[in-house]
Amino acid sequence: MRAPIPQIIAPLTWRKPAFIWTPLALAAAVGWPAALFTHEPNLQRPALIAGMAVFAIALTSLGASWALGNPPRARRVVVVHTLFAGALVALLSPFVLTRLLAALADYAENEAAAASFTSEMALSMAPLALIIGLPMTLVSALVFAWLALTRQAA
Repeated sequence: MRAPIPQIIAPLTWRKPAFIWTPLALAAAVGWPAALFTHEPNLQRPALIAGMAVFAIALTSLGASWALGNPPRARRVVVVHTLFAGALVALLSPFVLTRLLAALADYAENEAAAASFTSEMALSMAPLALIIGLPMTLVSALVFAWLALTRQAA
């Protein structure tokens, strides 16, 4: 039996104290897109909700990977987890929005408006949501990865 191969690249760890750095990193990563809409609270809320959803999914997948014994060894791994979550949220957001608008129109008893929000409309908006959502997710992922994680001492 051969000796195990030495670990060359140490895994990342949470920056200490984690109870300060992790919320700070999440606030910066989720908050900067919302800060772009300071004068438009109707656009600020969806940006915050989408950012929170992206990081909830990304941290869940990252935590599952970590629990399975595969901690990230580079910040790009964290960025990739976040980008996949961002792509998922960006693709689903038009469908959620059209269903919400249709439900609101139905609640207001405006049947013509409720019928105008279709799945085809949501499908046509998906590429635009990706074009807008992925660059914002990339910057947010980089901000989070650099603020929340650090390299272990060898």
